[in-house]
Amino acid sequence: MAAISHEDCDCPGRRKPDCAHLTYRVAYREAGVVREVPFKRLEDAESFAIGVERRKDLGARLDPAAGRRDFADVWGEWVEAGALEESTRRNYQSVYGNHFAQTFGSIEMADITPVDIEHWEAEQQRRGYAENGIRGRKNVLSSVFNYAVTAEIIGRNPGRKVNPHRRAGRPLTPIADADIPAMEEVMGIIAETPKLIRAGFWAMAGCGLRPGEALAVSDASMDWDRGIIAVDHQVSAYGCQEISGSRRGVKRGTKSRASGEVRKAPVPHSIRQVLNDHVAAYGVWGDRGWFFESPRLNDRHPSYDWFLAQFKEAATAAGTPQYTPKSFRHFFVSEAIHSGIPLFEIAAWVGHRTTRTTELIYGHLVRRSMHRGALVMHNRLGLDLASLRGSVPLPGSPVDDANAGVRGEAVQMHIAADQERPDSSEVLRMFTPRNTAVGHP
Repeated sequence: MAAISHEDCDCPGRRKPDCAHLTYRVAYREAGVVREVPFKRLEDAESFAIGVERRKDLGARLDPAAGRRDFADVWGEWVEAGALEESTRRNYQSVYGNHFAQTFGSIEMADITPVDIEHWEAEQQRRGYAENGIRGRKNVLSSVFNYAVTAEIIGRNPGRKVNPHRRAGRPLTPIADADIPAMEEVMGIIAETPKLIRAGFWAMAGCGLRPGEALAVSDASMDWDRGIIAVDHQVSAYGCQEISGSRRGVKRGTKSRASGEVRKAPVPHSIRQVLNDHVAAYGVWGDRGWFFESPRLNDRHPSYDWFLAQFKEAATAAGTPQYTPKSFRHFFVSEAIHSGIPLFEIAAWVGHRTTRTTELIYGHLVRRSMHRGALVMHNRLGLDLASLRGSVPLPGSPVDDANAGVRGEAVQMHIAADQERPDSSEVLRMFTPRNTAVGHP
């Protein structure tokens, strides 16, 4: 934005209106260079500053040469501008080659319009891409244009006018009930999984790990005594491939967290036993004591693609081909919410930056807890009101009096049911199958 500053001159006050000093300055960026224009009067400076901002709003090219740069050139500059992991760079280049190069690559930045983006989106839909994927790529596209605006290559982001009915602040899509498997379905899929990787599937369902995080479980990340796992590594298609091999790279840091950042999650006793049995059967490898090894290569992580393929085959064999590895993570969060665990703790366990993300994806599951909340308050207040009913006049009717005994019995039944509910310290045991033989390799 254009900024106005004022430096007073040394002229006597009565002579200031007629002196030659230009005491007001408008500073603004143009073509990546900070420029200043002096003015005598504040009104003139304000008018000029408004004009600068107006040019940006209208999309006027602040530097004709900068605006003539093509999208491919600016894309490369945008990718190199941030401190990105090598895997992220490769993913961005893959997205560019598959989705942006043909449509935008050779077009000058200043010539890309909202209509061009609308046509691109329509073409994505025509090619059958999922709505979530299109939305994610549109966000990437908008980030490139935002960078170009900040660098004063173009005056405005042409993507801002696309899809005016989109609800601001909700880029995440809530999961549907059909995306959450039942416990029996989880066990059915795991039962069809090869024993070599079965413990990794249990880690996703019982600890809320992502697929790449489950593949990177190691002895160094486990606190066996306390039942806690430190999640700070993941296997991805693009990691340290000079060590691990093609499309099986491991790297420090997880999604939304930089290298060195660690999140911790509880490990139920049953999952600890599954992991312990896995180590006893297959051993560990590497300096960290990695649990999972490639079925074909010694001292190499399993391929990320192979892991996903194993899940797909197991889900199909179990008769539930609609589920993906993320479904196990949805199962974990769903069970935790229905067991009354606070949302901020769940967000920390599964690696969401804030509870806002958890609310956007799983908020409808929280709202379903209203009935349980009303029942809890009824158990508390209903008991107190029943003891005061004879001494405190309460609104009522003959029908109410006739049904008082029935209500009293109902209250006692609710209290008994409430006492039978497990507390939050036992909640993760609810994830554990009774038949442990299915879960053990």
